Amino acid sequence: MPGQITFVHAAIYALAFSLFVLITLRFVPRIWLRHYPAAERERQPPRTRWEWKMQAVYGTIFFGILFGLPLLSAWTIFGVGAEPRAVFRHVVTLGAVTSLVDWLILDWLLIRFLQPAWIIPAGTDAASWRNRRDIIRDALGFPIGIALAAGWGWVVARWIRA
Repeated sequence: MPGQITFVHAAIYALAFSLFVLITLRFVPRIWLRHYPAAERERQPPRTRWEWKMQAVYGTIFFGILFGLPLLSAWTIFGVGAEPRAVFRHVVTLGAVTSLVDWLILDWLLIRFLQPAWIIPAGTDAASWRNRRDIIRDALGFPIGIALAAGWGWVVARWIRA
């Protein structure tokens, strides 16, 4: 039973994370300025006061999704009788699946390969988004995501055990 719940929760978590990223890329792309290719970052004007505020608002939502959804999910799985070790594995699996979706589907497939016009920010060169160095940097985000999930899983499992 916990394995089925983990599968469903991982799919929901990856979908929620992906939708947030795609919606913000569409409507407030400059909050992701730090993730632009180096050449594009240098060409961009400094962020406006409004953009800094929006980054704080959307950053809060982002961290709520990043940490809050796995916490709620862990609480659910603990409620069906899972022990703390299973809760840890559950949270790590959620993070690993979402990190994989972010890396392979969002970063590589959509942004680097397909490049739909609504994702690539206006005024940027689409070819610069295929820079090899940035593609490698995207790949490094995957183990970072797993390490973050493992750390959060450890915290959540210890908290639930207490």
